[in-house]
Amino acid sequence: MFGFIAFAFKLIFAAILGGAFSYITKTNSEAEDHSAMVNMAMVSVLATSLVGLTVQLPNDFRGFAVGAAIFTVLHVTNSIIKLENLSQRLQILFASIIGIIVGVGYILQAVVLCFILFMILNNSRALMSSFVSDTKDNSDLTPPENS
Repeated sequence: MFGFIAFAFKLIFAAILGGAFSYITKTNSEAEDHSAMVNMAMVSVLATSLVGLTVQLPNDFRGFAVGAAIFTVLHVTNSIIKLENLSQRLQILFASIIGIIVGVGYILQAVVLCFILFMILNNSRALMSSFVSDTKDNSDLTPPENS
């Protein structure tokens, strides 16, 4: 009975984290479209359900079954997203990885991963622009060589 309750909580957290990850990666033009949020939540729930069920197997079969479930999730996710652009593919892949982490039982680690991805996606332009402006400033300071 406790295994069933834990599995239900894992599915709920996977849906919440998958949807939240999709929500935080949206741009302003995509804010009205909720299909991407539902799709990423479904991918995360799929990954959690496969890995969560295999984690409950007896110890004799658990290692191979969890490995096969992780491979299956990544293969299915990769075959689904072949037509998307690179950023969409990475977002869906990370949603499945978040689902795998939740399925194993590491919910707080999945939250931390979601937060780190949020910080990377929201601050990447500012970080890259600071690197670009630093290189331009350094090149302006060097005197030109006269031959």
